[in-house]
Amino acid sequence: MANNKWVEVEAKSIDDAIKAGLNELNLEDATQANINILREPEGGVFGVGGTKALVRISVRNGGSRNYNNKNKRNSGNKNGYKKQYSPKKPRIEADKDEQLKVSINFLEGLIKSFGLDGKVEGTLEDENLIVNVTGEQTEALVGEKGFIIRSIHELTRTVVQRKTGAGTRLRLDVADYATKRKEALTIYAERLSKQILEDKQEVMLEPMNSVDRKTLHDAAATFDGIRSYSEGREPYRSVVFAPEEEE
Repeated sequence: MANNKWVEVEAKSIDDAIKAGLNELNLEDATQANINILREPEGGVFGVGGTKALVRISVRNGGSRNYNNKNKRNSGNKNGYKKQYSPKKPRIEADKDEQLKVSINFLEGLIKSFGLDGKVEGTLEDENLIVNVTGEQTEALVGEKGFIIRSIHELTRTVVQRKTGAGTRLRLDVADYATKRKEALTIYAERLSKQILEDKQEVMLEPMNSVDRKTLHDAAATFDGIRSYSEGREPYRSVVFAPEEEE
C-alpha cells in the first residue's frame, strides 16, 4: 500500500484521473478509495481554453493511514496536507454593470471580426446578464444544434471572468435561437408524451445541455401520466421520459 494518504490528479476524463490516482496510491480498485470529483472536464473553444478533470482520491479506512508518520510523509511530498487545508481565497464581489459592458463589447468585436451585420443588447435581471445578439447574418453564429452558440457562450463567460476577476451568470441568445429551441423542444415533448402514454414504454433522449434538459422537464410536468428524470454524467447527461408508475 502506498505511503500517500491522498492525491489530486488531472486528466482528460474523470475515468482517466481515477485510474491514475489509484495507480499512484497502489490501490487495486476504486472500492479501496474515497473519490471526490473536484472539477468536471470541459471542452475548449476551437481547441483553446479547455479544462481537465480534477479528482482527489484518498485511501479508505483500513488502508495505510498511519497519522503518526504525517510529518515524515509531508517532507517533500507534493500531495501534503498544506495544500489540502489551505484557506480559500476571498470571494470577489462582481460589478454586474461592468460585466455586462465587457460581454457586450466582446460580442460586438466578435461579430465585427466575422464580418457580420448584427446588434448586441444586454440587460441585468437579478444576478444574471441577459445578452441578445440580433440580425439575420448572426444566424451563422448558431451552428448545428447550437454548437457554435454554446462555444461563444463559454468564451464570453471566460472573458468576462478574466477581465472582471469574478464569476458571472450569463444568458446568451443569438438570432432568437434560444427562444426557437425552447418552443421546438416543448412541441417535441408533447408529441413524445402522447406516444409514451400509448406505448407504455420509457424513452431516453440524446444527451443535452442543462438548459434544454430543464425545458423538457418543465414540459413533462404539464402532462398527466408522464414523469421525467435525467441519467448520465456531463456532458453526456440525457432526459428520460417514462409513464408514471401505477400505485
